[in-house]
Amino acid sequence: MRINLVRTARAVVMLLAAAVVGGCTVDGTPTTAPIDLDVGRYGSMLEAPLPDATSAVRWSQLRAVRLAEHMVFPRDLDAAIVDVKMPTAPIGVPRNMGAVIPDADTIPAMKRFEYGFVITAGDTPGDQASQQMIARFADPEAARDAVHQLAPLWTKPTEYVPAGEIVTLAGLPAGSIAAHLARPLKGRPTAHSTMGLTAVGEYLVYTWAESENRAWTERIVTTAYMKQKPMIDAIGPDDPSRNADPTGLMTGTLRSTEDNGNPIIRTVWGPRGIALISQNGPEAYRAVMANGVTVGVVNGSNAYRAGSPAQAARWRDYLIKEYLDRSEGVARPAASPRDLPSALCFAAGTRESACFVAVGAYVGEVEGSTLLDGQQQISAVYTALVAR
Repeated sequence: MRINLVRTARAVVMLLAAAVVGGCTVDGTPTTAPIDLDVGRYGSMLEAPLPDATSAVRWSQLRAVRLAEHMVFPRDLDAAIVDVKMPTAPIGVPRNMGAVIPDADTIPAMKRFEYGFVITAGDTPGDQASQQMIARFADPEAARDAVHQLAPLWTKPTEYVPAGEIVTLAGLPAGSIAAHLARPLKGRPTAHSTMGLTAVGEYLVYTWAESENRAWTERIVTTAYMKQKPMIDAIGPDDPSRNADPTGLMTGTLRSTEDNGNPIIRTVWGPRGIALISQNGPEAYRAVMANGVTVGVVNGSNAYRAGSPAQAARWRDYLIKEYLDRSEGVARPAASPRDLPSALCFAAGTRESACFVAVGAYVGEVEGSTLLDGQQQISAVYTALVAR
């Protein structure tokens, strides 16, 4: 029988409140003052278990998230591509393909689309960008059809973008289609975009790159294919399990109040997927593997399971480093929550905070609107993780 960890975690707040931390009774028996964690409104916002993917849409979404384990890191295409952007997400339904290639959901081959994943990234100045997508179709024929049906969409002119032209790129195999378009920019050099489409069995590989340097865009497209192809070849049969959260770690997070249909929210990731949606994929992946991190949950808060308590502490420290790198020197160490000194908090001014806690082999991570908000969130997360 599944234990209701949400109810259990709430009960832990009461148990902790009854705990003692110092002092003596009248007969000399050592006692302490009650632990008084401030969970604010978040004590009632612990997440429920994630249901199995029984519907067609949830099943496609689950397989799309699993596809992240087979994606190339943007930094492995070029060290300058350091900023992960949107859209970076699993693609569980054909209509979401339109966020990658406009009108992609209208082509006939989309009737045989199953799932996909896209990651977008760029350099810090915003002068160069790349986008990499893998889409799984019902069969190789559908993937090949998608190549030929998507290419005309990419090359047709729109109100804002001129027509592209089909080009040949050395490094892409026979059957691939590549295209280039030059987009004049007012007061700036022309922006060159290059894209490539290749079918690899049931999978479609799509890469787009944009820069003032056309040669750079072509190199990104060919490099992406060469690095992605072996990873696709290594994909085995689909995991038949529809259990989206085998460890039940979703219950160690807070519900999101601002998901707005965000496909990343309430998702469970494997080791490479955790790194893929980090800012520095290769570095994060090394930290993931070194610390035995096998699962990560993205929700209103994030939670991870490492290989041991010591590894959890090191993974927590890596997450702190990543947060401080993103803050670019703005965030500063701040007070830990009341009665929870093991939680480490940071504040970036008065309107942003982040807190981290290691609990046994688990790590919790939150971002708050104020320092108090972050402290209350991490205190609530602690009650959920300590109950596991």
